[in-house]
Amino acid sequence: MVRTSSLVSALLLVSACQKPPEASPAVPPAPEVAPVKAAPFSLSVLQDAAPAGCTWLRLESDGRRRALVTVDAACDGLQLAWSADGKHAAVRDPAGSARGPGRVWMVDLTSGQGAAQLLPEEGLTGAVGFDSVGRLVALTAHTGELVRRDGAFLFDGRRIPLPEEDEGAGLAHAYRLEAGAWKRIETVATRGDADAVFALATAEMLVSSTVAGDPDALVAQALDEGGQDAVRLDAVVPHRGHDVFGGWARMESRGGPLFAWQTAGEQTALMMPVRWEVEDGHLAEPEGLALPAQSPVRAMARGDLLLLTGATQVRVYDLGSRRLVASLNGFRAARFWPEPGSLVPHGATAASGQQ
Repeated sequence: MVRTSSLVSALLLVSACQKPPEASPAVPPAPEVAPVKAAPFSLSVLQDAAPAGCTWLRLESDGRRRALVTVDAACDGLQLAWSADGKHAAVRDPAGSARGPGRVWMVDLTSGQGAAQLLPEEGLTGAVGFDSVGRLVALTAHTGELVRRDGAFLFDGRRIPLPEEDEGAGLAHAYRLEAGAWKRIETVATRGDADAVFALATAEMLVSSTVAGDPDALVAQALDEGGQDAVRLDAVVPHRGHDVFGGWARMESRGGPLFAWQTAGEQTALMMPVRWEVEDGHLAEPEGLALPAQSPVRAMARGDLLLLTGATQVRVYDLGSRRLVASLNGFRAARFWPEPGSLVPHGATAASGQQ
């Protein structure tokens, strides 16, 4: 203000009758960058609790956070299932099966109250889920200390015929939680493989289970090594930052293809690098992704939103504009909160999409 006043006084002293200079043309203001407009969303995430344990949270796009339950188990490996009405959920700790029957926490999503429940002792639990009326069900595989006689298992006063290929055969049980106790509701003889529990008719009646696939997960298709897309990606990413054996994979979304490195083998997994096409047609890493070179990656899409996650990183993008909508760190196992009717039956396991 002082400098401006001195300048005005000097000009008046030089010539009191001189016309004031014409005003210079106004400089047009810089155009404002429009904020990314994205549909509201909710996320389910896990977060390490201090000094130990894991907290399950629901995060909203407007910044609200609600802690649902804290369990005395590590976040890595925890599995979730929801009741069809969205009012209850189950949190399973599969690691417990190595030292006992394991545990599952029943969570009332309205009140936020959760209670631990030991899983059935007979056999190893392969899945936990909800039936159509919201009752918790456990499916177990039982292979030890079984009595065989004349091509059948003798169990609980019943004769259960062995399957045709009886090598490694066992029993599978379905239990329903009633008044705080597990009630066995079905038993069948099965082959002794990882999917034995899905021979149970009860498995078909689950609307959600801890081994069900995510309905929002993008399906990854491996690219031919010498194909056009793979050659183009190799040219754009000459140094991946790791030497993990595998190849490029393509995922289709509403906003076009997404590419990521995919490990080879029976249990494939996606990892960095990740690329997609930007406005000028070039392949680029999604804005703000910035995951470590060997980070695992999961890709999910709902409507116009893309969710990319690393081990503890969460990124949400608008598919139309290719812009970053949300960036969060310190959260595990992020996924879109299930919508009514989006629950996946047991048969659609992670093997049907990403693993």
